[in-house]
Amino acid sequence: MVKNGTLGTMVTTIRVDENRNKKVRKMWKKIFILVILGYTSLSTKYFLESYVYATTDEESVAVNENSLSSNLSAEDKKMIFDRLYEEGYQLGEEDGSSEKPYKNFNGSQFLDYTTEESQWFILGYTVGYEKAKRNKEDETKAIEEQESSAGEQAGYQQGLEDYKHATVAYNPPQTPAKSKNWNKGFSLGYTKAIETMDLSVKAKKDGHTQGLEGKALNMPDLYSADETTRKAYEEGFQSGQQEQKEKLKREYKKEGFKQGYASQTLSVPSGLSSEVAAAFEKGYSKGAKQLYKDVRQEGFNAAFKYTTYHSPPVYQTNTRLLEFYKEGFQSNKVANQLRKDAYEEGWKLDNTMNIPPKLKHNKFAIQMYEKYYVLGQKKQKQTVTEILMGILIVVGVVGMYMTFARRKAKETHVSHDDHEGVALHEELS
Repeated sequence: MVKNGTLGTMVTTIRVDENRNKKVRKMWKKIFILVILGYTSLSTKYFLESYVYATTDEESVAVNENSLSSNLSAEDKKMIFDRLYEEGYQLGEEDGSSEKPYKNFNGSQFLDYTTEESQWFILGYTVGYEKAKRNKEDETKAIEEQESSAGEQAGYQQGLEDYKHATVAYNPPQTPAKSKNWNKGFSLGYTKAIETMDLSVKAKKDGHTQGLEGKALNMPDLYSADETTRKAYEEGFQSGQQEQKEKLKREYKKEGFKQGYASQTLSVPSGLSSEVAAAFEKGYSKGAKQLYKDVRQEGFNAAFKYTTYHSPPVYQTNTRLLEFYKEGFQSNKVANQLRKDAYEEGWKLDNTMNIPPKLKHNKFAIQMYEKYYVLGQKKQKQTVTEILMGILIVVGVVGMYMTFARRKAKETHVSHDDHEGVALHEELS
């Protein structure tokens, strides 16, 4: 045991300096603690043989009872240890929270303690201080990580927006009102967003290329690690698949059209997907309808050329097409009237061709109209000539008659004069 007089002398020395400035007092506190720790570590055999174990997680301490004073019962010794340890622990915890060692340490606390009791107090203080300091560091670290995470999220979103509007900053913007960790996280998030978007553009392109190949999705690890690049690759793959599918649908729709227009029996190629097969059938149906429309139109146009129905040799072996042709010919109800109108228009004097608007794009109707218009013109000229000839004949006849009448009248007048002369001569005689 160390005598109380020795500790008293050391404490007295420290008290002499209590009126000095704060830095000096703090320095003496540290010196005092170091002296106590050093002195007690070199003291009695009991201390060297003692075993003390402390854990900051469970805040429990096990003590070798042989190291306590033999004058006290084991229960009393345990109570003293717990009290001193708790006092030291609480004081250390306060200093540890502020991260200022020995701030609340007072040398007078050891005046009535034995070396071993001082050691228990110091042990409690050390454990309390370290635990509080670690808790403070963990708390500070958690706050910094939280600020950094919040800044990173904000920077990531800002990076996405700037990339979308093509306003990417060369250096990520900083916010003075925010903490250093927040701004650091913002820069990290902003940069990550730009890099991610650059990679997502490439991912979408590569996914599109793979989709065009018509194979199953096989995403590289480079793109699968991040949600943005993964979605971009999937979108590209789907667009590539859709483009390939639309291409096949167009191709097989054309093939189906050809088959239908050739009046062949529907035969869908094997191995096609349901959508592509449906496109082929749709093309076939459209081709068959177009064939019907064209053959029927051909018959319709033939009515402008022929006044009576003629079966074309090309359809003699295909009764179905022949029916379409005949149906079109018989459906033409305008050809006869158009012939009549064209002829009459041509027969009229100083008149021009007047083709109905709905037939102006039908070359067969135009050809027929022109033909009968010319026939009307010829007939008109012939009629005029005949009329003129009739007029000339009438005029000639009338002229001849009038000449004959004048001659007859003149001869009658001369004969009458001669008769009167003879009568006068006889009378005079």
